[in-house]
Amino acid sequence: MKTLVTVLIFAAAPAWTQGAAPARAPRPAQTAASRLPVPSVNDLKFPPLGAIHIPDVETVTLPNGMKLFLLEDHELPVINGSARIRTGNLFDPPDKIGLATVTGMVMRTGGTRTKTGDRLDLELEDMAAGVEAEIGESSGTVSFNALKENADEVLGAFHDVLTEPEFRQDKVDLAKSQLSSSIARRNDDAHGIADREFANIAYGRDTPYGWQIEYATLNRIGRQDLDDFYHRYFFPANVTLAVWGDFNTAEMKAKIEKLFAGWTPKQPPVPAFPTVRERAAPGTYLAVKTDVTQTFFVMGQLGGDLRDKDYPALEVMSDILGGGFRSRLFQRVRTRMGDAYEISADWGATYDHPGLFEISGSTKSASTVETLQAIQEEVAKIRSAEVSDDELKTAKETALNSLVFAYDTRAKTLGRLLTYEYYGYPRDFIQQYQKALAAVTKADVLRVAQQRLHPGTFTVVAAGNPKNFGKALDTLGSAVKTIDLTIPPAEGRP
Repeated sequence: MKTLVTVLIFAAAPAWTQGAAPARAPRPAQTAASRLPVPSVNDLKFPPLGAIHIPDVETVTLPNGMKLFLLEDHELPVINGSARIRTGNLFDPPDKIGLATVTGMVMRTGGTRTKTGDRLDLELEDMAAGVEAEIGESSGTVSFNALKENADEVLGAFHDVLTEPEFRQDKVDLAKSQLSSSIARRNDDAHGIADREFANIAYGRDTPYGWQIEYATLNRIGRQDLDDFYHRYFFPANVTLAVWGDFNTAEMKAKIEKLFAGWTPKQPPVPAFPTVRERAAPGTYLAVKTDVTQTFFVMGQLGGDLRDKDYPALEVMSDILGGGFRSRLFQRVRTRMGDAYEISADWGATYDHPGLFEISGSTKSASTVETLQAIQEEVAKIRSAEVSDDELKTAKETALNSLVFAYDTRAKTLGRLLTYEYYGYPRDFIQQYQKALAAVTKADVLRVAQQRLHPGTFTVVAAGNPKNFGKALDTLGSAVKTIDLTIPPAEGRP
């Protein structure tokens, strides 16, 4: 019986188990369709992006002079708001650099006349809500977020933080202590050193755009300074409030008007922000960091602002140069040379003053000089001949496709319109930019590269260990200036 089973199993086994070649499936007959070439990703066609449509936003000026933007959004039962105040650390007194930053911190942590910041934290946490405040370079913000059911209570807390903050001394001391700790740690990160020093040198260390908080300037700031700074810049005519979420526009307008009816202080108009000094800061600068095995670098110059008619072409140019995996810098320095861990180029543009054109990255210490030389050569190339059709197409599509996300939510829509209002841009600025971007040509890219890039006056900052550079930095063609990273002590301290 066992022999019979074995024979049956052997007979039923496939041919390959018996030492025969595996049988081939019959080849299907070819048809005209099967002989067609296999399509590639380059054959995919997509329709062009449509025009960007902006929803209607209710805009009013309240009796006390505050501007109000309202946008309904019933997708979720939440309400959000953000007040933009025309102020910033550009208005810091030279001997009290850090005043605006401390003011923005303690506006929230210090609480209000009737509630400490800690009590506000607990109450807002119980409602899954938030109220925040900060002051940056050229604007201050006080914002809130709340579930619709708690909106009235959170609006009240937001109103109190904006209109009657209490700069309690213990929170002033805490904020200054936190900033002192950041000063003490500012030379720990080589990447941060390169970024910081490049910006300070490019703008000028003696200007509001290039100076930094020190122990001495921080220690001169007192509670009364915060109170004075607040009252100079926080008044209704200097505030634009945007509210969006699940509400009825007419009802929210009436609610906000009633809530802020009693806030009526007046101040002279806020002056213009300081202008950026147009000057080159050529040279090679070294920040010595002996505890790193990489070199972090930034090279470039002053950029421009978003109103610049050449900005679309400059954005395309910088993307081709160093905007991603297909960029010239990435392909050469990262892919072919294998020197850089990261590398990018960006034409920095801001709303109200020139930004910074930066080529930045990091590399092995031993390849520092050859990496910087390769970057210089690629900058020279993009200034000497037109880019390819494929490079232009890819860079333009990248920039245009990013606009899809400019208005993909109503919150972004209102935030962008608020920013345009704040800096004096037309509401249809994004549409104007979209058209200009689509019209950029290869000739435009070459023209702006030749006219707007000035490699002979680039600022080059390297943070790393020069003992491991392989070649001396002065091989780049200019004398090397060593950056003094010493942190000045506080007054009265060694």
